Amino acid sequence: LDRAIEEMSTTDQAHSILDSLQRRALQVGVAAAVLLAVGAATSTEAFYHSYLFGYIFWLSIALGCFGILMLHHLVSGQWGHAIQRIVEAGARTLPLMALLFVPIALGLGHLYPWSQADHAAASEVIAKKSSYLNVPFFLIRAFCYFAFWSAAAYFMTVWSRRQDENGDPRLTKTMKGVAAPFLIAYVLTATFASVDWMMSLEPEWYSTIYGMMIITGQALSAFAFSVIGLRLLGSSKPLSDVLTTRHFHHLGNLLLAFTILWAYMAFSQYLIIWSGNLPEENFWYIHRLNPGWSSIGLLLVIGHFFIPFLVLLSRRAKRVLRSLSWIAAGLLVMHFVDCFWLIKPAFSPGAFSFSWMDIVAPAAVGGFWLSYVIRQLRSHALVALNDPRFTGALEHGSHA
Repeated sequence: LDRAIEEMSTTDQAHSILDSLQRRALQVGVAAAVLLAVGAATSTEAFYHSYLFGYIFWLSIALGCFGILMLHHLVSGQWGHAIQRIVEAGARTLPLMALLFVPIALGLGHLYPWSQADHAAASEVIAKKSSYLNVPFFLIRAFCYFAFWSAAAYFMTVWSRRQDENGDPRLTKTMKGVAAPFLIAYVLTATFASVDWMMSLEPEWYSTIYGMMIITGQALSAFAFSVIGLRLLGSSKPLSDVLTTRHFHHLGNLLLAFTILWAYMAFSQYLIIWSGNLPEENFWYIHRLNPGWSSIGLLLVIGHFFIPFLVLLSRRAKRVLRSLSWIAAGLLVMHFVDCFWLIKPAFSPGAFSFSWMDIVAPAAVGGFWLSYVIRQLRSHALVALNDPRFTGALEHGSHA
């Protein structure tokens, strides 16, 4: 009886934490949305610029959760069971992100030079890309991206939740079977989406590494978000019965691996463009090395790579959830700065520019996004108990 009361109290504690977080996130989202509406009325251009930046930041976490979910089912990693419900909840927000994409679709003329007829006609490079960079085809591609992401996330999470109810092992084989094609499709669609929504802000420029750099950042931000989620919920059942220091260690190693991979992608792009020194390529970095922007670039080198790289080399830092969650929070902040550095110089290449809406817009999108994530977490058990691979995860963790 004492054990049953203890389990009930810890479960109630988890729901209490989620209820409080959901309520606060929704309040922040509504308040920020009101401020953002005022900003849109007073400065339309600044509104769209800030909204795109905030939207891309939160979308990257949602897509990263989607990719990690596919990777977990593909490789059946034991680390994945600790964060499976968190990444499922993040992936389930993609229909919401499709709805929040509407302001971007309505503001193409304020964001993308290729959508403006006079600008496109004046540039020979943009004119050659007009068969791809045009408004109807842009919107069709966006619809296809969201249709695939939302449908794939829906089926993967529905099958997982159905397995909680009936324990059918065939559902595990189904999820594993479709994970590989879904993961390949995710890489392709996320690459094209990054070209459409980010690279085409400066349509004369191109980079073949850009898409993979963005995808790596998505995965890193999703891992960081998942670790923070474990920090908040890890002391509540049933997660508290599953988590071990070995799970934290594996997640810390994954954070380290993707930090190195992100740095490799970013440096490779810079090295290739710098060594080529071609005007049609190097102007992108020139815009980001002007006064103000160069300081942010240096901050990314230090805060997005060197500091987390050195800290994550420590075995102790990776095996203690509290310290690992602080590292994850720092990486998430640096990803926020990275999105700012990738997007905002396209609108102000001459000198550093910052608007109060650059804080309000991410707060508005993030408030609604986090509220929806928490709603998904509350709707189901925090651990996939009936997954046949879950027993192996418990045995794997018991050696810690």
